Amino acid sequence: MVEFETTDPTLLGEMTITISLANADGGTDVLAVHDGLPRGVPTDDNEAGWRESLEKLAVLVEAG
Repeated sequence: MVEFETTDPTLLGEMTITISLANADGGTDVLAVHDGLPRGVPTDDNEAGWRESLEKLAVLVEAG
């Protein structure tokens, strides 16, 4: 469960992120499902942030 520390009422509330991993050709598929995304977080921004984070993680993992 995730909560933003904020006084902005549009960002308040609990968000649950469920992450699933599955074998894929040459790697691993990652699926992150968000339940309760606060109304103040645009879906596109949330997706872009996760995409950027996963790209950075891939660089670290592949570098060994």
